Amino acid sequence: MIYRNPFKRIFHAAIYSINGLIFALTHEQAFRYEFCVLVAILAFVMIFAVELVWAVIFVAAWLLVMCFELVNSAVEKAFDLIDENFRPEIKAGKDMLSAAVFVVIFLNVILWLIFATQKLF
Repeated sequence: MIYRNPFKRIFHAAIYSINGLIFALTHEQAFRYEFCVLVAILAFVMIFAVELVWAVIFVAAWLLVMCFELVNSAVEKAFDLIDENFRPEIKAGKDMLSAAVFVVIFLNVILWLIFATQKLF
């Protein structure tokens, strides 16, 4: 669809994005868990008055996990449309997407360890 008004295009893009988030929250278990972790992180940084820089780092890093999860879920759905039967190439693609999410979660663990060691020592 071609929009002559750029604000109308931005509005529709925002609606599509919100629909994607709603779909992920209602249909993707991993995304729901990651959303719960985001809520816990937000609660933690507010309750313990975490420095603004660290709070932004924690929230941004976890949002990155959620972004990778959205990509993972979307591409897995596309893979499932390609072939419902087992194919090693599709399995490899799904495994690599899962690994990308894992790497970003690992990054979050490292950030929390750095934060903890700075606060404890």
